[in-house]
Amino acid sequence: MSSWDIKPAEVQTILTDVQTKADTLGKALTEAKFTAIGNGLTWGGALTSDVTTAVGTVMEEQGENLTVIQNHISAGMAGVSNATIAYNNGQYEMAGTFQTEMVKAADSGDFTYFVDHGYKG
Repeated sequence: MSSWDIKPAEVQTILTDVQTKADTLGKALTEAKFTAIGNGLTWGGALTSDVTTAVGTVMEEQGENLTVIQNHISAGMAGVSNATIAYNNGQYEMAGTFQTEMVKAADSGDFTYFVDHGYKG
């Protein structure tokens, strides 16, 4: 790992940019927007009921996809920031552990490891 050249300020700049974009993504599809779409499709009663059901199914799947995407973004941010701090403190094994836990959190959505062991601040 001695060949790495991590610049914490540059990492922080990237993470701040990612956080801004993640916040925008998270606000793109709100529950109110989903409800408004569903309500808009009910105008035709029985005529549009199949469309309402189909669109509802697609929106539910996309909501699940958005959750997976948000978990990956959050895990990446937690893993990268903690690994950078550990690396810069000379804690190379811990930096690797944070990377491993990042992958687990991205897949599971469980961020307990970072809450319990991550750097605060």
